Amino acid sequence: MLVSEENILELIPQRPPMVMIDCLVSCDEKQAVSRLSIREDNLFIDSKGFTASGMMEAMAQTAAARTGHLMKNHPESANKKVPVGVIGSIKNFKLNFQPPIGSIIKTTVEIEHEVLMATIVKGKVEVDGIIAAEAELQIYITEPNFNKP
Repeated sequence: MLVSEENILELIPQRPPMVMIDCLVSCDEKQAVSRLSIREDNLFIDSKGFTASGMMEAMAQTAAARTGHLMKNHPESANKKVPVGVIGSIKNFKLNFQPPIGSIIKTTVEIEHEVLMATIVKGKVEVDGIIAAEAELQIYITEPNFNKP
């Protein structure tokens, strides 16, 4: 594990109860992997389990954690505040199933393109190696003076 639950808030701008990743498992320039234990008090639980919206948010937060981790490990941006990003669009979303309470999801995002303040990622959420959901997200950094590490 790269970043534990105790330190994950250093990498993302979200705060409880909106945090949809427990830890960052791995991270590099092109990919990031996170984990989340689905608890009954999660905001994105319905009668069938963890919702599609929750999985999209887990994908976006995994991408945010990647940015935060790269910043924290780059000398010029190590002390800067992690930027806020917003989901601009979601394409090709596919929901296979909703993970039940008690599941541990693994969220992987792969960077497709980074242009100016926009990042396009392909994301997937898995439970025990089975894909629960996948999508392409376009994420925009909302901070005008942000320089990527």
